[in-house]
Amino acid sequence: MTSSLSIPQRTPTAVAVRATWEFAAPAAPRGLVLAREKGWVLAWDEKNWLYLLDRSGRRQAQVPSPRLLTAVCCADDGSSWAAAGAGGEVWWLAPDLMPRWQRHLPHPVLAVAMDPFGQYLAVADAGGRLTVFDRNGKPVGQAGTPRPLHHLAFVPEAPVLAAAADFGFVAVFDLTGGLRWRDGLASHCGALAVAGRGDPILLACFSDGLHIYSLDGSRHDRRRMLEPCRLVGLSYDGRRILVGGLSNRLLLLEADGQTLADHSLPQPLAALALGPLGTTAVVALTDGRVLGLDLRAE
Repeated sequence: MTSSLSIPQRTPTAVAVRATWEFAAPAAPRGLVLAREKGWVLAWDEKNWLYLLDRSGRRQAQVPSPRLLTAVCCADDGSSWAAAGAGGEVWWLAPDLMPRWQRHLPHPVLAVAMDPFGQYLAVADAGGRLTVFDRNGKPVGQAGTPRPLHHLAFVPEAPVLAAAADFGFVAVFDLTGGLRWRDGLASHCGALAVAGRGDPILLACFSDGLHIYSLDGSRHDRRRMLEPCRLVGLSYDGRRILVGGLSNRLLLLEADGQTLADHSLPQPLAALALGPLGTTAVVALTDGRVLGLDLRAE
């Protein structure tokens, strides 16, 4: 049973949001992923270039994609990266972004996720198929879903994968594609984030706020936000939540809903990632900038 929490009240900012580095891409970013242990970032832009940045925002590699990129993911230690395309292409990439292997699916790829140790790659396509590959490119699991999955995330401390469609479906699968649980979701979903142990699993559902699940499928009270939320990041322990909406507003919350920071960025958000301790973040802005942020308490 779902109930709604009251809207968190504005409180004096307890965390200072400070930009520590900036990278300017030549085109508007379409997304980014953070290797949480290494602190490196992989971003991609509208011209289908991939940019690998170190923890200080310095470019370490950049490569063009021959196809329209639709999704990117990485291992937490930065040992492996992966990218996928609108033509069904899936690339497993080495640390220098050179391809190690490529596979081709019959439908455009919508989402990818890599486990923290770089052993498995989950791929969801527009045909409603979830495929799990091992690090050598061998399929080890498959599942069909009632709606195509747009969001995937491995649970770091459990051999399972959280997944959500853009509307109407959220589930957890094991590595062979076996369904652990599923739930109907009467909301549009913009992003998915999981804590290290899988509690909580968060879904950013625009005007419906944050939907919250436990790893066993228990549904918690959803949290309404001050404005529609499209993007969400979660610290490893689940105690800090970073939320971005349709504007340039960035909110940092405690797990109980207390607002730690309410910060206005210079441009609207294209993507975000929260560091494992919740004290750093990376955001991509629609004007082409990628910013590293310090979120430590004042």
